[in-house]
Amino acid sequence: MRLIVCALLFAAVAPAAAHAQSEDAQLWAKLSAQTSLSESISLELETNQRLGDAEGGIYESQYVATIGVDIGGGFTLTGGLNRVIAVADGSVDNTEWRPRQELGFPDLAIGTGAVSGRIRLEQRFRSDGDNVGHRVRPEISYTLPLSDTVDLELGHESYFNLNNTDFGQRTGHERMRNFVEIGFPVTGKIDAAVGYLNQYRFNRTAPDRMEHALTVGLTATF
Repeated sequence: MRLIVCALLFAAVAPAAAHAQSEDAQLWAKLSAQTSLSESISLELETNQRLGDAEGGIYESQYVATIGVDIGGGFTLTGGLNRVIAVADGSVDNTEWRPRQELGFPDLAIGTGAVSGRIRLEQRFRSDGDNVGHRVRPEISYTLPLSDTVDLELGHESYFNLNNTDFGQRTGHERMRNFVEIGFPVTGKIDAAVGYLNQYRFNRTAPDRMEHALTVGLTATF
């Protein structure tokens, strides 16, 4: 089963590598905190800072707040808001508000691991445009315990734009992400994750772009 999952992830990444026109090495650093408000409602706060070689440092900062509701049967509904600040040449290039709505599906046991999935809808309000961008982001992942405390996660996410906007969004399959991550506890209430994410952007009038990101994260649970 481990070999099958790894082979599927490689098959997803390899075609993109063969056709990539430009590449960039990046670092994505995430901090998050989550807590239960009741037996079925949870709150999560997150910040994500992204740095790239091509940009000469930080190029995007994200600040997210979400509330998730367990609606039974393994399904969850999540709503939230993401504040995105894009940076170019050390200055703010544009800002964006992204309301989100998300449906999480029940886990499916496969071997000693489990497959999980979700579908996310986003609306994009950007400072450099008057239109609202709509898109859908499905994700699927497979989590495999390597020990009592260490997990391996493999996953794929795609971005599908639902409309054209005056700030540059175009209808269609915009990008895909394939990732592998190792998660482990640091203390009783803090977990860490380290991994690799491959992001491939499909550009219409410019060369396609592949980004190789080292991902690091800490999550505190209260």
